[in-house]
Amino acid sequence: MANELTSEEFEKGLKAEAAQFSKIYSINEDEALHRLKWQAAAGDVVARLRDQYQNRLAGLYIEHAPTERIVVRLKGNERVASRAFNVSDEQVAVEFVVGAPHTQAELQQAIATNPDTLKATFPGLQGTHTDPRTGEVVLTVLGGDKESRQMRSKAESASQDLGVPVRVRTIPVPLERQAVRGSGSLDMGCTTAFVVKRTTGTTTGVTTAAHCGPGNANYTGVDGASAALTYQARSFTARNDEQWYTSTATEEPKFYANSTTTPRTLTGRRTQASTAVGNNFCHYGSTTGYSCGDVDATDFQPTSYTCGPASNPVPCDATWISMVPPSSGTGLACAGGDSGGPWFVSTVATGIHSAGASTGTGIGDCLLAVYQSTDRLSSLGLQLLYGP
Repeated sequence: MANELTSEEFEKGLKAEAAQFSKIYSINEDEALHRLKWQAAAGDVVARLRDQYQNRLAGLYIEHAPTERIVVRLKGNERVASRAFNVSDEQVAVEFVVGAPHTQAELQQAIATNPDTLKATFPGLQGTHTDPRTGEVVLTVLGGDKESRQMRSKAESASQDLGVPVRVRTIPVPLERQAVRGSGSLDMGCTTAFVVKRTTGTTTGVTTAAHCGPGNANYTGVDGASAALTYQARSFTARNDEQWYTSTATEEPKFYANSTTTPRTLTGRRTQASTAVGNNFCHYGSTTGYSCGDVDATDFQPTSYTCGPASNPVPCDATWISMVPPSSGTGLACAGGDSGGPWFVSTVATGIHSAGASTGTGIGDCLLAVYQSTDRLSSLGLQLLYGP
């Protein structure tokens, strides 16, 4: 992330994000900007910690108060001293908490070995993930307050069956693929994400979500530009949901964060390994525009729909990243037509929008959004195209 942290383009984008976050978190813009700079510096540290403590890792997340820090929960009682990393003049503090009864991998295994039991016990199950803060398996279930009370008793039974702590979270609207309505920048009703290039050669193109459907498409840009897109290939599997197109138009390494601003030049990417619960990211959708939220899980497994094409559906893997509204409870938007759109922080790509649970199309209407990491583009032999 070193180049991105010192880029003028990156700094400009962060200031725009800071203005957005200052409103939804009720903090001043200077504090919001510091938070975003700190998170950018912390990305590589997060990846290193995951790798170093993978055999003991019970959870890793970011705390913003009373100070910015990474918290690492570890199984076992062998203590690890707190430390700090200096990255691009930012001090990234790391606090270790030992004594967790289960690793995150053990929680994930408990889910993986009992999918049918969970679906039978919780018929409105929308998805599962692990909570790195509490060491619980979290079940997202369709329902309201009444169902929430009923589900709590079922959670106790499920905890005994799985042998790990279980918590239920209810949402009043279903989680669904968001390519069913809206006038996206692609005429099949989706949004484009980022410009890409083949890892070998010089061919460039643009990406969207694979569930939007294969075939040629017509593109209309935020700036009014239009182009005919030629379908190339897609990867639509348990963990992949992306496809790409080429065109005869000039393809620049830029994307729009807001329909009323100039485009941003892409300068880097945030991998899944460097993403942590507590990160703050934003996205753009052709239906809902620009909005932001918090990373809720880095191992989310959708269960309300299958992955892959209708001709060969498969259960989704626990490899998706889920986003929720900021701690204020408002500020995140998602709706049909947003599928395929970019998730980002400033000029750095984080992922491609895939699904969401929304009560409408306005800011504050999205209860849960799901995206796939840009890591997945490698399955198509693609990489992101960066600007100078």
